[in-house]
Amino acid sequence: MSSLYCDGPNWIARSGWTMGSELRRWAKRLFGVVPGRLGSSLRRRGYGFLACGRDVYLGEGLWVEYPNFAKVGEHVVVNQNCFINAGGGVTIGDWVLIGPGVTIYSQNHDISQVDVPLAMTDDVRAPVSIGEGVWLAANCTVLAGVTIGEGAVVAAGAVVTKNVPDFAVVGGVPARVIRMRPAKMS
Repeated sequence: MSSLYCDGPNWIARSGWTMGSELRRWAKRLFGVVPGRLGSSLRRRGYGFLACGRDVYLGEGLWVEYPNFAKVGEHVVVNQNCFINAGGGVTIGDWVLIGPGVTIYSQNHDISQVDVPLAMTDDVRAPVSIGEGVWLAANCTVLAGVTIGEGAVVAAGAVVTKNVPDFAVVGGVPARVIRMRPAKMS
């Protein structure tokens, strides 16, 4: 394998690097450190989300890849130091709480391609959908293709690899249903 790629992968060509993309990365880093509501406002406007509702708070240290594929509902709180890869599409419903250090991935590497280094494999993209009233607790990870149902709770540190039913409380690695919350009254 190494003889075929003696010069290593061409990261610049693979990433689609341009001076504009470099400047956007610098801007994300700069407005990512501004605290409080001013910083949140800069992040809301600067990222260029596909959609972003009102009363959304985006905490310091947030990093979003492919924000043009992300939809954020209303009354959403994203705490500090979260990472969202929206390459496959990410939809966040209304009244969602996202704790500090949460990671959301909507794309991955194709590990079935064994004739090339993993760093050079195609991307596998699958949307992530987070329902209304969900709480993603600190440092949990949500992987590509997952739907988290309305009112669900994902425990701190959990790794969500499969869909989560409405009003379920899940935890662990991989996450599993721990219990069910009472469904809301109609």
